[in-house]
Amino acid sequence: PFTEPSLELEVYFREDWLEVLGCGQIQSQILVEAGYEGEKGWAFGIGLERLAMALFRIPDIRLFWSRDKRFLDQFEAGKVVEFKEFSKYPLCYKDI
Repeated sequence: PFTEPSLELEVYFREDWLEVLGCGQIQSQILVEAGYEGEKGWAFGIGLERLAMALFRIPDIRLFWSRDKRFLDQFEAGKVVEFKEFSKYPLCYKDI
């Protein structure tokens, strides 16, 4: 929604299409609002998060910026494991 015209590469993975390598010219209105009226800009991305989401079956991209140990402790360098869901609520150490 931020580029026009836009291009992307899609790969077929686990019976679904996955968008990677998105790029395009930044919409002029976005540049105007950023104080760059009359300028042109380009945006591009590799899509590594989307590939990792598919590989590890992670349902929400926001988890990559989480500091929640329940998420971070599930992964180890060099190992591919399937993500195990946990409550969206923080841990509670008080028991009734």
